[in-house]
Amino acid sequence: MGTCSNRPEHKQISKNLRLKAIMIFQKIDIYNKGSIDKERTLQFWKSNFAKINTDALFQQVDYNKSGNITIQEWLAFWDIVKQQGYSEQEISDELDELQQGKAWVQFYKVDAFIRADTQRQKTQIDQIVQMEKKTLLKSKSFNYN
Repeated sequence: MGTCSNRPEHKQISKNLRLKAIMIFQKIDIYNKGSIDKERTLQFWKSNFAKINTDALFQQVDYNKSGNITIQEWLAFWDIVKQQGYSEQEISDELDELQQGKAWVQFYKVDAFIRADTQRQKTQIDQIVQMEKKTLLKSKSFNYN
């Protein structure tokens, strides 16, 4: 007989998707700071609806509303996308689009998850971000702290 738990199952994206997501993050984070701000993101999109894309990106990914998106928040976002039922192929397709500088896609299931999570005392998002921080520390593929 199984046990009942209130902890969410944490499904990380695959190693290949993680690397693809990191490459896109690094494409925006040209100064290798480990975080991106709206100014850098606007430059990434250039004139391709840069303000709309930037605002949508920060609305979904900047969980603590600091004005910066850390690599941990970025990877946690993609994990949450997977947890909300999007397939690895769908995530890969969206990352490919981002790699090419195309528009940010609203993940409506993720929006609903984030809204619900903000009502909790101990958010699942914080737990996922912390798990990503630990994963990044163990990884040897890049040097974000």
